[in-house]
Amino acid sequence: MREERETLQRAEMEARAKAEKDSNERAEMEAKKRAEAEARAQAESTARIKAEEESRRLRAQAEDQERRLKAQAEDQARQTREADARARIEAESRAKEQQETAARLDAERKAVETERRAKYEAEARAKIDAEESEKRQRELQQTIESERKAKVEAELRARTEAEMRARSEADTRAAVQAEIEQNVEKRAEIEGKAQAKAFMAAKVKAEEDEDQRMRADQARKAAEIAAILRTKVEREDLAPEGEPAKKRVRRRRKGLLRTVVVALVAGLILGILLLHVIPLRGYAVKVENAMKGWLHDDVSIASLKFSLVPTPHMRVENVSIGKLLDAKATNGRIYLDITTIFGGRLGINRIELDNVTLTNEAVRRIPAWGALEGKTEAGEIDTIRLKNVKLDMKPAIDTFDADLSFARNGAFKAAMLRSAGWELGLKPGEAGIDIDLNARNWILPAGGVLIPVSDARLHGTWSGNEIVVPEFEAAAMDGKVNGTLRVTWGSSVKLESELALARVATKELIGAFTKDIAILGRLEGNLSVTAEAADVATLLAAPRAQGKFKVGEGSISNADLVAVMQSDSAGNRAGVTKFAELTGEFVAAEHRISYRNLNLQGGVLRGNGNVDVGASGALAGKVALEIRSQVAQDRGTFTVSGTVSRPMIKRGG
Repeated sequence: MREERETLQRAEMEARAKAEKDSNERAEMEAKKRAEAEARAQAESTARIKAEEESRRLRAQAEDQERRLKAQAEDQARQTREADARARIEAESRAKEQQETAARLDAERKAVETERRAKYEAEARAKIDAEESEKRQRELQQTIESERKAKVEAELRARTEAEMRARSEADTRAAVQAEIEQNVEKRAEIEGKAQAKAFMAAKVKAEEDEDQRMRADQARKAAEIAAILRTKVEREDLAPEGEPAKKRVRRRRKGLLRTVVVALVAGLILGILLLHVIPLRGYAVKVENAMKGWLHDDVSIASLKFSLVPTPHMRVENVSIGKLLDAKATNGRIYLDITTIFGGRLGINRIELDNVTLTNEAVRRIPAWGALEGKTEAGEIDTIRLKNVKLDMKPAIDTFDADLSFARNGAFKAAMLRSAGWELGLKPGEAGIDIDLNARNWILPAGGVLIPVSDARLHGTWSGNEIVVPEFEAAAMDGKVNGTLRVTWGSSVKLESELALARVATKELIGAFTKDIAILGRLEGNLSVTAEAADVATLLAAPRAQGKFKVGEGSISNADLVAVMQSDSAGNRAGVTKFAELTGEFVAAEHRISYRNLNLQGGVLRGNGNVDVGASGALAGKVALEIRSQVAQDRGTFTVSGTVSRPMIKRGG
């Protein structure tokens, strides 16, 4: 029993020792596992810290590179602006020199032309006056001679009437024949003189230039008319054979009266014919002065001529306005109030000018042209009609026609501007000038892109240096756009607009900005647009826009977000992501766009995040994606990089 007890004790001791040994081994193994787990956790923490540090370092490098690129771009842009400014200053200087040279040459040309025309007009007037004086002297001499002959013949006939009866019929017939032959010789002599004058006029016409030929031709016509009149007078002076002396005297007096009437009518016709071809420089100066006082600006007319058809008017050529001749028209017509032609205050019913060109500086002076001060004293203009008007300014505007009407005191009544794609009406209102604009198939330049507008209607008010449009509507990109507009100008030009978009096709909207990505769907949204620049030409070069949007039932090309969650390699491949709704906020400025609070809902896919698009199309941002379905569930955070045309999406970050 003692041995058994000892054996049992030894067995218990061995079992206890074995148990203690096993317990120690398990404790050591657990401690080893804990140490390994702690080491693994520490290694993972160290790796995560290193990855985060590497990510921060890479992000810092990217940001530093982006800042350097931005600084380089800004420096390049500044250098470009400085070069453009220098080039613009040099171009303006050259243009100014050219304008001064052209103005000087034009002034010299005008002086020479004026002197030459004055000389030609003086010569023409001298010739016409000489012809008229000679004609009047001849007519007076012929009248006196006719009366003297009639008196002498009456006395001779009274004394020799008895003797004449006794003479034979043959002698009487011979005397009458002799008298007829004498008259025929006189008429032949006069016609020979007229032919000689015509020959001399033709010779002068061949030797002189075009203007001299024109005036010589008119002088020849005047000589021919005078010859015809003289011939008519001589024919009327011939009395029929055997007519009594008293009847012949009465006939001569009637012929003289008829001659005077015919001469007046012929003179009037001749004057009208001469008005068609002779430049009326003196009257052009009167028209220039009237328009100068009415427009409060210099006016120059190179040529002014009278035209009778279709209605009496003045034809003008090379009309210029301004000291630098920066508003021009190649030709036109001026319809005058005939009752004011010879008065001190000129009345103009209508002015029509063709091929009108206005520079940017001339456009700025238009409000000064409409000032009422001095218009009543200068004259009266009822209507101005401009055709093929071209504004030499940027952004370029299609050529248009304009009809402007004015009251008797010179106050602006209404204007209508028409082009192939738009109509603009202007009319004085209670708060200023009421504006009505209708545009069709219009292209709006904004931010360096061209936005098509199929139809737009706008009603606003122009007052001073401000245009306010309380509401406008437009059809664009298969959708509707409503909004407000306010434009002010002074030291700079500012634009403010609130827009509401409805069912706009995102394919056309995004396609107007870039072809690197396609987004399909219908867009609803509200946005604010502001812009400020030194002039109108650069106002919409870089506008600032911000707002909220919603796109329904569409898709985004260049990325498959469902495949990205299933495989990391799918983030570098192209694809398509469909969605039921995409909402978010955006801010666009300086050719950069920031999208915030993006939220995508599409079947099993959910997503949200922020993405920035750089000026060159570079992408940067983070998105959180989640898939919920009966067979799979996954969520994760992804970084977005690359470009719009080739985005790169990676898990983590």
